[in-house]
This record gives sequence, C-alpha cells and structure tokens, in this order.
Amino acid sequence: MRSTNWTPLPFSLRPPGDESVTVDLRKVLHGEEVARARVFFRVMLIIALTTGGFIPLLAGEDWLRFISAGLCAVVVLVAVGVLLLLRRPARYTSEVAAIVGVISGTTAVIIIYYIGPFSAGSMVLTLGIYFFGTSHSRLAARSTYGAIAALDLAASAGIAADVFPDRSLFSTDLAQPFTRWFQVVMSQVIFGLTFYLARTSRRATEGALERVNRANLQIYKREGLLYEARNELARATRPGEGRHTGTTIAGFSVGQLIGRGAMGEVYCGTDTAGLPVAIKLLHLNLVDDPDRVKRFMREAEAAAAVDSPHVPQVYASGLASDNTPYLVMELLEGHDLAWHLRKAGKLELELVVEMCEHVAKALAHVREAGVVHRDLKPGNLFLTDSLPRTWKVLDFGLSKVLWGAGSLTRDHAVGTPSYMAPEQIRGPEVDHLADLYALAAIAYRAITGTPPFSGNEVAKVLYRVAYQQPLCPGELTRIPVDLELVLALGMAKERGDRFAKVEHFAAAMRAAREGQLEDETRSRGWALLRSYPWGSSQQPRSGKRGGPSAAA
Repeated sequence: MRSTNWTPLPFSLRPPGDESVTVDLRKVLHGEEVARARVFFRVMLIIALTTGGFIPLLAGEDWLRFISAGLCAVVVLVAVGVLLLLRRPARYTSEVAAIVGVISGTTAVIIIYYIGPFSAGSMVLTLGIYFFGTSHSRLAARSTYGAIAALDLAASAGIAADVFPDRSLFSTDLAQPFTRWFQVVMSQVIFGLTFYLARTSRRATEGALERVNRANLQIYKREGLLYEARNELARATRPGEGRHTGTTIAGFSVGQLIGRGAMGEVYCGTDTAGLPVAIKLLHLNLVDDPDRVKRFMREAEAAAAVDSPHVPQVYASGLASDNTPYLVMELLEGHDLAWHLRKAGKLELELVVEMCEHVAKALAHVREAGVVHRDLKPGNLFLTDSLPRTWKVLDFGLSKVLWGAGSLTRDHAVGTPSYMAPEQIRGPEVDHLADLYALAAIAYRAITGTPPFSGNEVAKVLYRVAYQQPLCPGELTRIPVDLELVLALGMAKERGDRFAKVEHFAAAMRAAREGQLEDETRSRGWALLRSYPWGSSQQPRSGKRGGPSAAA
C-alpha cells in the first residue's frame, strides 16, 4: 500500500534546524586553525612592533641592531600579510603555513641571536613551535620545528664552542663552558618536548572529533531505522477476517484479509477455477470520495498497462455490487523489501544488484507503457519465494499516465519523502527519471542499512532531499568506490546528471559490482561529486539542466 501519512508541502522550504550529521574533520580543523592563526599572528605583530620599537634604545653593535630592526619589520609584514590572507580562509593552505612558519622561525632565531640565545627571549621560539606543531599540516609542523631547532642549535652551539662571538644583549661570555652546553642541550630538549606536546594535542583533537563522528553516525543510522519502523508500524498489516471475507466479487471468492493500508484492503481469494488471486478493495469510508475512487481505478489502469514478469498481473478491475472499487491481481508469495530490511538491516550486495536489474526491467516496461510509478519504496518492491527468485514492483496508486489523461494529483508533491526525487517536490512535471532516482535511493538504503534521508518531520526530509547530498555510502559500509559513483549519478539532484535510462543504472551497478565500470561513467561520477560532495549542502543551480539526453 502507498504511504499517505504526510501532507504535500511547497518547495520553498527554509532549513529547519541543524541539518548536519557528521563532522567534516578537515573543514572543522582548518576552521579551528584559521581562528588560532588570527590570534597567533596578532600576538606576533605586537611582539615584533614592541621589540622593534625598543631596539633603538638598546645597547649592542649598530650593525646588529640595524639587522634586528629590519627583521622585526619583516615579521610585521609577514604577520600583516597572513592576517589579510586569513580573510579568505581557503587561501591558508598547508603550503602557505609551512612557508610562513619557516620564514617566521628563521627570522625569530636571528633576532634572538641579538637578544641572547640563552635568554628569556627564546621562549618566543617555543611559542612558534607549539603553534605550528598543532597545525593540521604535518609539513608546516615539521618544517617550522626543523628550521627553528636547527638554526638555534647552530647559533647556540657555535657560541658555546667559541666559534661565534656572543654579541647578544644577554651575553654568556662569563659563563662556564659546561653551563653554556647545558643551555644548548636544554633548549633542544624543550623544543623537542614542545613539538611532541603539540603533535600529541593535535592527534587527541582529531581522535575526539572522529569519535564524535562515529557516535553521530550511529545516532543517525538508528534514527533513520526508527523513522522507517514507525512508518511501517503505521502501515502494519493485520491478517484475519475483514469486512469482505466470505463474499463474492465479480465471480471471485474473497478469503482472509492479508493486508491493510491507508487506501484499501487486500484479501486472498480464488477465481472460478479455484486458483489463488489477490483482491484489493478501496476502504468503505473512501468509496464516496470521487478523487479516491478515480485514483484507485487509475492504479488498475496503470498496472494493467504494464506487461512485465516483474509487475503483478492484473486479472480484473471494476466496481462491486455495492460500488466498492476492486482490483484482482496475481497473488504473490514472499515478502516486500521493507520486511527483509527490518529482518536483516541491509542486503548482500549481490542481491541488491539483482534487485536493481529486475526492477529496472519492470520500470522499462512501465516507461514504454507511458507510466511513471512515482512511489517506489522498499514496501513496494516484492521478492517472491518461488523459483526463480523474482523482484516485482507493486502499488501503482500514485502512478502518472503520460499518454492520455493527466495525473490525478496535479499541483501536489506526491510520493514517499525519503525516496522522492527532487523534481517531485518542485511540482508534478516528472518522468521516468524520478523512478530511476527512487531505485537508486532504495539501493542506497539496502546497501548501507540507512535511508538516504530521514527525519521525524516531513519538512526536514523534503529539505534534505531538495538541498543536501546523503552521507557517503562508504562511511556507512564497505563497498567499491565505483558503486559510490554509480549511486551518486543515480541520485543526482538534477535529472540531466543521472543515467538516461534506468536500465543503464542497473547495468552500471552490475559493472561496478564486478569491477568493470566504464571510464566514461566513472569520470561523470567523479565530476558530479567534485561539484556536490557526499554530505554537502547547496542551493539548486540557477539554470535548469538538460533532460535525459544530457546523460549519456
């Protein structure tokens, strides 16, 4: 039965609360580093200006004071330049951080040579090592530490060994040689420990964020499954005697009630030859609603128009003697996909690929019959117990006949929110590519164990369908990267980015499963993900993309 537990809403939705699920570590850590860099280079600016301002008043040889003052000016320029650069955080890359770190560290060591390698001024070097050591960039961390430690060792060891004269403000000429070497060693130990502390702190931060990611992911998966379970419970079927049990409708004997939904009831029955059939009848309280009656009969019309072994055969339809619309179909033995997912959580990859192949064949016949299903979901895909094992597409209650009469749901978004194509939210102008999208979304659910979009509020689900990419399937389960690319193309927001036909999608799923995906398809998938990465959020493009012909 189709789901009717939501009210169609307009497409112009506002973001209802926080739409994020997991944290993008790179973005978070880069943002944190940019914030720290703004503070650090402001501090460096103050230190350089203060030091440079005092140098004319300090003692020492004029040439050394001149060089030190010039280097303070260099630090000021570097600090100001970086602060301007940080107005556009994306420009603060690992390479930029490494270059700035080496320049700043080298300049500071030379200035410290004037102040005194064994003075309190060397604490500035420790500050620089710690800041760049906590950088997400290993290049910046290691290059800055290496430059500072190596240059300071050369300067301090040279002074301790009397290779260089100690011309600093805080000279150690009167200190014993052992004391000098003690200072040399301790400076390197402190630098090394500072670098170790910084890198350890960085790894701890990354580990904590990763644990938060995993926890959020588990919560997201559980919420998605709970959402599905609630919907399935709302549509739960209770076998037993129904209102029509024991009656005869158009020569078919009505037996036990085997299913109940929002629109009607399904009974098992037999024909005049005693062969089993399924009999679907509209609910008694809807019989007087002309629109519901027309929609019920539209299902019979659409299903009868499709001649496929993957669609239940329709034997008869019409109005019973009490004016109740009925539909007599092939009786299936087995369970729908929703049942299998409730039982196992997700399916084996081979079974998912097989499902896509069978459903694609059904949808190809549906397309050729001029019909769009518009409500594909796990509850409408049925796996028979009989051999050969066959997937069948059920419930054409929301289908749209493209030839002849128009849709009965004009000007309303119809379907099940989690599996609706974005264009179904925008309006009624949909074609077979909406069914392709839904099949890809169902495959995502069956592979990962998590719906692509879920939420307790319909508005949130619709917003996510329209504006967000689902989480990367590889974050939820281990699958080949090629399968991720195929799913991305199948679930593309724009119709022109999808496969041209559902058969192409199923073939690509099989090829990706067997490691034989075509390079052209792989390139298209990567191009799409570069524009719209998994888990990203974006507004729709301003211009409409082409139709099916745009997708090779």
